[in-house]
Amino acid sequence: MLAIAIIVFREVLEASLVVGIVLAASRGVARRGVWVSSGIAAGVLGATLVAACAGAIAAAVNGVGQGCSTLRSCLPPWRCSAGTTSG
Repeated sequence: MLAIAIIVFREVLEASLVVGIVLAASRGVARRGVWVSSGIAAGVLGATLVAACAGAIAAAVNGVGQGCSTLRSCLPPWRCSAGTTSG
């Protein structure tokens, strides 16, 4: 139970950091609050839809996506390095 709470806390912290960065980067954009709020709402709706269909998705792929956890662990460092090398 503690492990789940730590994961949820980490994900919420990461999401709040991303929203803060987007808000800081979009300073001066007209109606930025509407755009950011719409993005947050779309993300929550999409996550809810995927969570609701998780059983059907798992049954449809018959465990083929088990390697995705390895790929997922590689994406955050790649995302950070891609952000620092562009431009």
